[in-house]
Amino acid sequence: MSGIASDLILIVLGGLFGGLLARAVKQPLVIGYIFVGILASPHTGFITVSQVANIEHLADIGASLLLFSLGMEFSLRELRPIWRIAVIGTAIQVAITFAYGTATAWYLNWNLLAALWFGGSVVSSSSALIL
Repeated sequence: MSGIASDLILIVLGGLFGGLLARAVKQPLVIGYIFVGILASPHTGFITVSQVANIEHLADIGASLLLFSLGMEFSLRELRPIWRIAVIGTAIQVAITFAYGTATAWYLNWNLLAALWFGGSVVSSSSALIL
């Protein structure tokens, strides 16, 4: 069996058992998934994946699909009562985060263009984490 196939089987079965274990102790499924992810890491000494780079690429794709599916769950009808808070809060969060990121880079003696790009990247990463 190829390395990627055995790695996928290890991750899927590990996720299944981790999810079942988390459910059995009345914890969120993600706790079981994180636990299995730690155990399957090549740095722990347990049964690990053999092709780490391929699994990292699949994890990036999975994270993108997860964010996409979260976006698909939003209903405009449900968001209508809180749209003002959401829009104003988002604008404030983006402005403050952008300013803080840019100021931090500027303080570290980056040129203005690099500081602005850094501020934009901090806005993108923090917004994804908040969501």
